[in-house]
Amino acid sequence: MPELDLEKNGDVFVVTLDNPSTGNAINTASLSAHREILAELETVKENSAVVVTSSDPKSWCVGLDFDWISEQSEQEFGETFREVEEVFGRWALLSLPTIACITGHCIAGGAFLASVMDFRLMRADRGWFAFTEIDVKIPPSPKLYLMADLLPNKQAVRELLLTGRRVGGDEAQKLGLVDESHLQEKLLPRAMEFAQQLAQKDLETYRKIKHLLKRDLVEQ
Repeated sequence: MPELDLEKNGDVFVVTLDNPSTGNAINTASLSAHREILAELETVKENSAVVVTSSDPKSWCVGLDFDWISEQSEQEFGETFREVEEVFGRWALLSLPTIACITGHCIAGGAFLASVMDFRLMRADRGWFAFTEIDVKIPPSPKLYLMADLLPNKQAVRELLLTGRRVGGDEAQKLGLVDESHLQEKLLPRAMEFAQQLAQKDLETYRKIKHLLKRDLVEQ
């Protein structure tokens, strides 16, 4: 089955994480699918925006596929981290405005992926936002830390990284980890509405401002 789906709705590209059987876990297939979609989005020149959502009402992205990484050698695992950094870095610096429409659990690598998006809207009534690396004994790389540090509340990022604490959508909004939280039926419509607003912004100006805000990643 396809790992990701891409369609266009007016001025908005909708990317759907589409492997609910794994909670949209990150593995070879999903990374390849992300690259294919990024390659297409990176060629877009007209004013547009991107919403990244999920077909799974329980999970947006639960992070690395443990069955996949458990079989890897130390060298292979290091290469996995570099692949994740490359894909997430491309999402972070994509010229188009990006909105994570977080439908459910957003954990570990999923939380890092959400962090690199320009905005985050999360379901209020189900799902956790968490950096669980402390509990699975997989510390983030320096570059992945810079991605988490894009979130505006540095104190909350520090706490979640060091404790692995899980927070729901309403608390995540209070902590500044997500911009808005909504009940399931309002989440995607609100994300699309916001994306339509962002799609009216001049793309080149938006890109330059984004690169200023994310200059630590640009300089990597």
